[in-house]
Amino acid sequence: MKEKIGIIGGKGKMGTWFKIFFENHGFNVLISDKNTKTTNKELVKKSDVVLFSVPIDVTEEIIESMAEYSREDQLWMDVTSIKTPSVSAMLKSKAEVVGMHPMFGHSVKSIEKQTIILCEARVNKWKDWINNLILKNKGKIKLTTPEKHDKIMAIIQGLTHFSLISLGYAFKQLGLDLNESLDYTSPIYRIRLDMVGRILNQEPRLYADIEILNPETHEAMREYIQSIMKLYMIVKDNDLEQFEKYFKEAADFLGEFKKQAMDESNFLIEKLVEKEK
Repeated sequence: MKEKIGIIGGKGKMGTWFKIFFENHGFNVLISDKNTKTTNKELVKKSDVVLFSVPIDVTEEIIESMAEYSREDQLWMDVTSIKTPSVSAMLKSKAEVVGMHPMFGHSVKSIEKQTIILCEARVNKWKDWINNLILKNKGKIKLTTPEKHDKIMAIIQGLTHFSLISLGYAFKQLGLDLNESLDYTSPIYRIRLDMVGRILNQEPRLYADIEILNPETHEAMREYIQSIMKLYMIVKDNDLEQFEKYFKEAADFLGEFKKQAMDESNFLIEKLVEKEK
């Protein structure tokens, strides 16, 4: 008999994605959300696997409010972008606990070749179940701790989103005619602009939570701003020698990845050019 999956926040974008995913694999799925007949409490009591898919700023509170209804034979997971608070909250339950961070959005069609980060905080019975489900669908698993996850996400998400959002805002402040700029663009500029547009085409609250609620992001931002200001002063002072030194230090850090980056970006350029033919 298939396990019963309960998704708290099942009407949200990622909640809906996982509802379809589990149903496509033959599981019976329950959802609770605003204006659903099924309450969170009822869902937890009826489910074998409970998945929390709610906004970051309320995840910890909602998890803790359900802890008393948990069972030892359950698996609890969450899909938030910050793991330390949510995993700590789930560990207050009786259930087995795996913090999960899918490194993709609701627009993807499958998890094939997509990375799913797992924080196996307290898991025994359900370990093979979740691993096999991901691997059967050709997804990639990365195991880590909640603390290390949050440190890395401060850079992978927090810092990159910060740079893209602020770049879009700088375009506005500079009075850039966006459509006209596309007539001057190289494919690389267009790809960069696509990344800015991709972020700004989504819900600001999600990105606000990622930037603000992960305390590790604040340190990453400070370092980024200091790096920007250092380069700004080099340019302002017309210091060619220091510019080359700054550039070389960054290039040396990337090491062999530079060649991979060149190959992959060339591939993207070719695809973009083909698309526009």
